[in-house]
Amino acid sequence: MKRKYFVLILILIITLWLIGCAKTKLDTVKNPELSHIKFEKILIVAPFTDIGLRRQTENVFVSKFASADMTAVSSLELIPPIKEYTDQELLNILDQNRIDGILTVALKDFWTTKSYVPRSSSTHGSASLYGNSLYYRSYTQEYGGYYVSKPHVSFETRLFDRQSGQVAWLVSSTTSGNAFADYGNLANSLAKKIVAELKKEKMLVLNSTEIQEKSTLSKSEVPPTEKYINQLPIAKFVADPRTGEAPLEVFFDASESYDPDGRIETYQWDFKDGNKDAGKIVKHTFYSSGTYNVELAIIDNEGAKTTITRIIIVRS
Repeated sequence: MKRKYFVLILILIITLWLIGCAKTKLDTVKNPELSHIKFEKILIVAPFTDIGLRRQTENVFVSKFASADMTAVSSLELIPPIKEYTDQELLNILDQNRIDGILTVALKDFWTTKSYVPRSSSTHGSASLYGNSLYYRSYTQEYGGYYVSKPHVSFETRLFDRQSGQVAWLVSSTTSGNAFADYGNLANSLAKKIVAELKKEKMLVLNSTEIQEKSTLSKSEVPPTEKYINQLPIAKFVADPRTGEAPLEVFFDASESYDPDGRIETYQWDFKDGNKDAGKIVKHTFYSSGTYNVELAIIDNEGAKTTITRIIIVRS
């Protein structure tokens, strides 16, 4: 008897778990100008006023990214809302933590639908024979006769390229749950679908396989059966300060740039205010307020070129 009740309870638990799940539908748009970019570390931002929902949403996404062998961090962990941050402080935090992509998960709408479960019944019986007498026992079980509510939620998710400030990937989604689904089920379904789609689009660097694929061979290590291919130089630079009032003098240092299989011959700067310069370390003054996507282009000794940008914010 105890075993029978245990089995019934187990079936009930499994049933409740199954009917509590949710499904998500996505409509995605990819920026063709940024289709070549792969992000290594994503900052998850769920801009909810409710800290509990924000933490729950961001943690679910971080967990799903980790399960898919990708790196993401919660904005509540990295930038706790306990103070007002200046633009420079925010930029420094992103730099120190090597954040190159920002994924925002914004709630657009939440609603429920009700459906009526009609009444129904089933009758079960059993018969037994004792001597010359036949005994019949039956019972009737009734179901339904009530309404159930099903939650639905729509989100707009954007993946920003931190260097350019542009949207690399835009997603409009609708997640629907069954009668036993709560917000956690909805958020879990959304995060799982988003991460799977990003992995499918190959927009993120995997912690294991991608890093191994990035390991490069020097010229002496190239097998004799393979043709040597020149590797692109790696462009990096720091700007100090990154924000301030006009006129703003900024120092640019590209000393961390390097070429894996050669040397860098040229450093070209475009400050996007009509002025350009050359050199590993330069300085420039911005006289007008605005947002400038300063561009550094480096060229190695075999003519390979790499370009990166950083945002400079000048206030009036």
